[in-house]
Amino acid sequence: MDNKENLTIDMLPEDGWCREIARRIGVDNLLTLAEMLGGTTFYLPKADTLMRPLRNLQIKSEFNGYNHIELAIKYNVSERWVRELCGEGVSKDQQSLY
Repeated sequence: MDNKENLTIDMLPEDGWCREIARRIGVDNLLTLAEMLGGTTFYLPKADTLMRPLRNLQIKSEFNGYNHIELAIKYNVSERWVRELCGEGVSKDQQSLY
């Protein structure tokens, strides 16, 4: 497509999301999306869904064997999810065999 560098936000359709997307990511990136997905229906997950793997890594890195509840509260997830992700850990009342 020739002259795409001359396309401005004001030239985009006023209805729909085109202008808002162009404001946030730029006209060039909007054109890239249009080339990739234009004319198709696609699902775009919410940002928190895309960030979930990073959140899970953070939870694992902060897990100390005892802090299931604290991590669940901090990251707004269930204690059960922290246990599933990190394991049962160590009970505060459990004594070491060593």
